[in-house]
Formats: sequence, C-alpha cells, structure tokens
Amino acid sequence: MKKTVLFLMNGFGIEQLDSYSIYSAKLMPNLDNYTKKYLFSSIATSSYNLVSGYRTFSTGSKNPLSSSLIDNYIDKFETNQNFNFYLNSIKEDSKIHLFLALDSEKCLEHIKSFLKFIRTKKQNKIFIHLVLTSDNIDSYKEIERLINKIMYEIVDCKIGIIVGINLLNAINLVGFMNMFQKEIGEKWREITKKISSLVSMKTEPKNVKEFFMNEGFKFDNNDSLFFFNYEYADLTNFIKEISKITNNDNYFSMFPISGIKYPMFAFPKSGISMNNSLAKINAKALILANSRNIKQINYYCCGLQNIVSPQISFAKTDNDLLLNQNLVKAIIKNSDYDLIIINFQIDSVKNVDELKNKLTKLDSILGYVHDFCIENKISLFISSLYGIQKEIPVDNFTRAFINFASKVPFIVIDPNFTKNNFMLGIGDITNMAHTIYTNINSNYNGGEVLIKKKNPLIKMLKK
Repeated sequence: MKKTVLFLMNGFGIEQLDSYSIYSAKLMPNLDNYTKKYLFSSIATSSYNLVSGYRTFSTGSKNPLSSSLIDNYIDKFETNQNFNFYLNSIKEDSKIHLFLALDSEKCLEHIKSFLKFIRTKKQNKIFIHLVLTSDNIDSYKEIERLINKIMYEIVDCKIGIIVGINLLNAINLVGFMNMFQKEIGEKWREITKKISSLVSMKTEPKNVKEFFMNEGFKFDNNDSLFFFNYEYADLTNFIKEISKITNNDNYFSMFPISGIKYPMFAFPKSGISMNNSLAKINAKALILANSRNIKQINYYCCGLQNIVSPQISFAKTDNDLLLNQNLVKAIIKNSDYDLIIINFQIDSVKNVDELKNKLTKLDSILGYVHDFCIENKISLFISSLYGIQKEIPVDNFTRAFINFASKVPFIVIDPNFTKNNFMLGIGDITNMAHTIYTNINSNYNGGEVLIKKKNPLIKMLKK
C-alpha cells in the first residue's frame, strides 16, 4: 500500500475565457510553482457542486442513477402498487400539480410516460410546475429548449410556475405561496424573453425566483401534488406551508424527499463506488470535510447508501481545522489510512475580495501539506471535483462573473512520477479516482488512469 493524499480545492478550476481574472502567480505562488515543477494537466468535470462532484468521482455517473431506474418503468407504472395508491388519492374535481425537476431531455420522456399513465384513469386538469436544478448559467439554452418542447408536445397540460430548487427549499416561502395560492406574482408568457433576462443577470437556474406562464393553477384544498424528482431535496417548509391551507397531506414524490412521506421508489444503489473500489484493494480512506457535508459525501462514496463503511471514515474540519498544521500533519502521518482526502471549498464567497482571501488561505494550506508529503515520501494529488460559476461584487458599483467551470487542475506530486518519464493523459474526475486507487495499490484494475509512461520517441522529441 502506498499512502496517498488527495487535496481537493472544490469550487476552484481553470479560468474560462469569459471569467473575471482572479488567479495569478502572485495570489497563489505555491500552486503556480507546483503546476510548473510537477506533472500538471487540466481534466474535465461536468459537476458544479459538491454533491454532483462526489457522485461522479465515486460512482462514475454524471447523471442520477434514479433516472435509469425510471427508464425501466416507462411503460409499466401500473405494475407498481404505489402508483395506483397515488392515482386513487386524486379526487375527481381536483387539479393535479406535477413538480418536475427539469434537468435533461430524459426527464421529458419520463414525464410524458407518467402523464400517459395518469390519463389511463384520471382526466383531471394538470399543471406542470418546473423546478430548475442546474448550477450552470450555460444550461439556460437547454432549459429554454425543453420548456418549448413541453409547451408544444404536452398539449393537454399547462406549465404553471417555474422556480429554482433553492427557492423552493428556502425557509421563507411567502412569495412562492402568494403565487401558488393566489396567483399573485411575476408572469411571463414568452419564455425566451425571461431566459434572456436571467442570462443577462447571470442568475444560476437553481436560484431563479418564482414566475408563472399560465393562469388557473391556484392550489385548492383537494388538489393533488406530486414531486417528480431525481435527487434529494428538502421540501419540509414547502409542505408545511401547503398544509396550512388544506387538510390533505397525501403528497407524493418519485424518490425520497424531506417533507414528503409517500415516495414511489427508494433511491437505487450503485455497484460502482469509492467504498467498493477501496474494498477491492483492502484500503481505507479518511475524508476531512465540513460537518454539514459529511452525510451527503458518505452517501455518494458508499454507492448511494447511508451506511457506516469499514472502508471510509470522516474527520470534521469545522473551526478551521485545516489551519492547525500540526493536527493535519498528525492525521496524515500517524493514522492507518491509505487515502486521506482533504476538502477545501470556495463556494460560499460573497465578493471578489473574499474570494482572493480564500484562495490565499488555500495556497498557504497547500504549501504546508505539500512540504509535509515531500518530507515523508507520501504521494500528493491536487485537484478539484468542480468549479464555481457565479457573479459576485467587486465593489459597490461593479460585479464580476467568475467562471471556473468545466475544467479543473490535476497535479501529481510523487518522486516516482517525474516529468521526464511520465505524462498525464486526457480524462475527467472519474479517471482521477481510478488513478488514485491504482497509486495506492498497483493491483487495482478498475478503469483508465491519467498517469502514462512516455514512450522513447516522445522523450527524444522533448529533449
């Protein structure tokens, strides 16, 4: 076994052409030095937050596995008694409210099939409320296309409210409830104009404030509510507010959600996971993370299961544990873990100065972790699972668009992998995971790795 440290600079990535310039050698001298001194490349990521980052890193899946499960039910919803229970709960003169997590073309296939199933027994008026989940502003082009497809292809339903998932999860839902209960609020019939407005304001889809496209969706006492989700959400406050205006508590979801007691399915498990990969080589990992993220990280690392794994343990980094050099060094050197993952996040920054300060702090921590790993002959990999894409203030008058999305750095610091004899191949964060497991134990054989031996011809050409 070869002890390995993975330092994750989550939220940090390769600056894209449209990004406000933040990164510099002066701001992050340690990182700049490592990119020149060691094996360095950029790798792809489709993730935009910690949850999707760990899902891809652990399971290799860019999309929720729940999506594949629904694929199996496209023409047989009636075989699941849970769905029949849902249909029987719908009252004859009530409206059906379907909240659809709009994230891909596949979700349209699923909702069409589900609507076809509903229409086998119910002819109630149906409103589809679209919940935007993406962190990526570039997603708006696809979102607009999908909304237009719903309008023109699902003719017996109407689109009601469109809202970002973060607004629906919020504690204060006064604005949303005024719209849902009274149809009071912002109305847009032409989605193209609204999308253009959101793009110009650089509002992430998940943060879109509620607006509606068609009238008549007002939630009444006997109405039915179904949340067509693919991942976790917390609708506790939303359901609490709905319950204040109705005696009906028969609310349903496709997969488990906080606040809704009738899910159709349990979340599917993944056969590919960090847990299983570590078990193959009899290795153990310690993950240093903020306490509020540990449950979600564990869920994805264990293959979409909330279990206590003998392969994976956690240490809380609350109260700036990473600034305590001696403690972090002791954790790396003295623990019997083969893999130590250090999570550092920059997501929460509110302005450019705060971002620069956070990157300076990150660079300082990188410095002492690097020096300690070199001194103790421990492999160090530096990367990120995702890059942020957000607009933040520079000052009271200017705003900056920070775009670290799509590509993240990957640096290999190990005396066995010299620039003269090795190179980094093209890949993504899934390949990074395979590279790390192979580095821990060369007998691991789970997938394509990023570290490649140079052939003699390449070495000659580079002389």
